[in-house]
Amino acid sequence: MNRHFPTNDVIERVPRKSTDPSVLRVGLVLQSFQEAPIRPGRPLHPRLIGLGAVLLVAVLVTDVTYANTLLFQWENFSIWLLTGGLTLAALGGVALVLDILSRRVARIEWVKFTGLAVAAMLSLLNAFVHSRDAYTAVVPQGIVLSASVATLLVVIGLWGWSVGTPPSSH
Repeated sequence: MNRHFPTNDVIERVPRKSTDPSVLRVGLVLQSFQEAPIRPGRPLHPRLIGLGAVLLVAVLVTDVTYANTLLFQWENFSIWLLTGGLTLAALGGVALVLDILSRRVARIEWVKFTGLAVAAMLSLLNAFVHSRDAYTAVVPQGIVLSASVATLLVVIGLWGWSVGTPPSSH
C-alpha cells in the first residue's frame, strides 16, 4: 500500500456500506507520524549553533568583498548576516538551557562554550562597528573582527557544535 506514498503515514482502507450496492466506496484513514521529528534523546542546540556559525563566518566573505569592490550592498549583507547569526546564537543559548533542563545534556564542555560565547560577544561588537558609515564600518575594524570570529568558529567547529556531553546510558 505504501508504493505510491513515500511517507511514514499508515494508510488503511475502510470499506463503507453504501445504499447503492453497485457502488463500492472506500474511505482512507490516515494515521499521523509514529515518531517525533526530533528524537527525545538528541540535543537541540548544535543545529542552531551550527547554522548561526555559518552566517557569522559568511560575514568575513562579505566584508572582504566590500573592501575589494566598495559596493555598499555588501556592507548591508554583512549586517544582515551578523543579525541572523546573533539571533541564531541567542536561540542556541535558549536551546542549550532547554537541553540541560530536559537532561539531553549531562554537562557543559566549558572550553567550547567559552569559545562560542567569545565569538558571540565579538560578533555583537562587530554589529556595532557595522552600524557606522559604510567604509568605516568594514575597513579595518570590521574585517579584523570578522576574521577573528571566523577563525574562532572554524576551530571550534572542527570539534563539533555540541556544547554538552550526552548523558550516559547506564
